Amino acid sequence: MIYTIGETVIDLIFKNMQPQAAKVGGSALNTSVSLGRLGNRVSFISEIGTDELGDWCKRFLADNGVDASHVVQYEDKKTSLALAFLNENNDAKYSFYKEFDKPMPIGEFSFAENDIVLFSSSFALNSRVRQSVANVLRNATEQGVLLMYDPNMRKKLSKDSTEYIFLHENFGFADLVHISDEDAVAMFGTNNVKIVFSELQKFNVKVLVYTQNKNDVVVVTDSYSLSYTVPQIQVVSTIGAGDTFNAGILHCLSKSYISKSNIATIEREFWDKAIPFAIRCAANVCQSMDNYIDVNFLANL
Repeated sequence: MIYTIGETVIDLIFKNMQPQAAKVGGSALNTSVSLGRLGNRVSFISEIGTDELGDWCKRFLADNGVDASHVVQYEDKKTSLALAFLNENNDAKYSFYKEFDKPMPIGEFSFAENDIVLFSSSFALNSRVRQSVANVLRNATEQGVLLMYDPNMRKKLSKDSTEYIFLHENFGFADLVHISDEDAVAMFGTNNVKIVFSELQKFNVKVLVYTQNKNDVVVVTDSYSLSYTVPQIQVVSTIGAGDTFNAGILHCLSKSYISKSNIATIEREFWDKAIPFAIRCAANVCQSMDNYIDVNFLANL
């Protein structure tokens, strides 16, 4: 099973201040849906309201093969909204509207061999849900589960902030980290991939997957550094691209039975297949208003 942890939002997408689409969204949710469409066993850990939008989210997850038994549904609260404004490059700037104000109730998890956990974005730094998220990550670590972390961090954090502390704790949980060049500048003050990996090694991170928008994807381990070309495409929206890139990697990790015990010794040949596959998944999402890979793409795999 692949577990993903993150927030659920309804993405209302605008272009030139005109509404373009409404999508069930959230970083980890987008990854979950793409994983489900790829035929993986996936379970999503999140929270929604009891409104019509929350019900739509649950139906959408079920329709895409995603287990929602760990999605908390709050009484008398509305599902969160994210207004996404696309610029001339079709990158999004967001405004969020949220009502949740209580800690998220999540019990102990019993993981199985070869399970994988993905945690990502602002949800992994949120003080309100921190205890629940950290408990899941701690359970996973103690039970020898492979953990992947995508901070998706675009802002610089003060070293005195709670988020900064949580960020470093998250690196300590992670075996594999996906960081973009924008993330790297915000978190480490550099886009030098060697320096970034050196910083992550202080937390015992085994693998860095480093993306650079339209430029090469780089994979770094103790043993090697590999680079993969990203094809140029006509972009409609970048929403969900990084999330679906994560889904492509997780799909390959799961199908190849990569675990915490062997993540540090993966042969180069694995990445030679996994990264181009993840790039194809992300490219597919960029060419539509959807946040996840589409069925037609799957038929051509």
